Amino acid sequence: MKKSNFIGIILILMALAAFLYPRTNTVHLTYMVDSNYLPYMMTSLHSAILNKHKSTHYKVYVIAEDFSEDDYKKLQKMNSADIYIKIYPAKKINLDTTHLGRFASFKISLQKLYLADYLKDISKVLYLDADTLVLKDLSEVYQTPLKDNYLAAVKDGLMYQHPKHIEEIGLAERNFYFNSGVMLLNLKKMRENDTIRSATIYFNTHQEVFGDQDVLNVILGNKALPLSYRYNVNSTFFEEKPSEFLSKFYAEKIPNTSREVYDNAAILHFAGHKPWTPYFTHSYLKDLWQKYANKTIAKYR
Repeated sequence: MKKSNFIGIILILMALAAFLYPRTNTVHLTYMVDSNYLPYMMTSLHSAILNKHKSTHYKVYVIAEDFSEDDYKKLQKMNSADIYIKIYPAKKINLDTTHLGRFASFKISLQKLYLADYLKDISKVLYLDADTLVLKDLSEVYQTPLKDNYLAAVKDGLMYQHPKHIEEIGLAERNFYFNSGVMLLNLKKMRENDTIRSATIYFNTHQEVFGDQDVLNVILGNKALPLSYRYNVNSTFFEEKPSEFLSKFYAEKIPNTSREVYDNAAILHFAGHKPWTPYFTHSYLKDLWQKYANKTIAKYR
């Protein structure tokens, strides 16, 4: 057999193998949720499942607080051939939660500070808040090289909405304060530098802390990469400012209309009023969220 024919056969076999046994992309995801927020977290995860590539597998780790036996059963229904669910009961944390002050509703979110301890065998994980919708496959953002950084996240509009707060926590000169609702975390580096200890000390020695977000920015933000706005589109910010202002803020081209922003989003984040409440008045986004909520209920009832 001629060498060229042999090589041709090998290439054909390789192509056939790739077609029959496509390479899988494994993405490690994590949420934290209590019993009240479980339906919204399941809607977020189901939106991620519906919009992923066939070759993408999601391994999902859920930190669960105050779950009933029925809650565990509901969530386990989401397991499938390419979706793996593991539930961790929330641990008692060594934090004085009275330091939250007027931000007391953020108590569950403080578990984010301990993710490196929960997921001891995972080196990198994509964290999502329960009040998100995932509209694109997550393997692209998951493959972002973190190198020597603690995390990658999207800038938060609080920088221009509440500059005094940013100054009070000592971050005015850094010019980067991220939203902790979507974070790609380098858990390996966090464990190496014992960031849990640093975060615990900071939280317990400060008052009126804005949940986990202030702590994570102070402790980890000096080694954080900016992600495209597409990975954490908070409707509040894109309704308030013109695209020229936002393009400068995010250091990338922002579409001219908010509808184009939403259509271009990989992850929508309802960080303000929630679409399942009467206070949320944006009809397009409310209907979009309700569509995914209805699909989730129909699938896992």
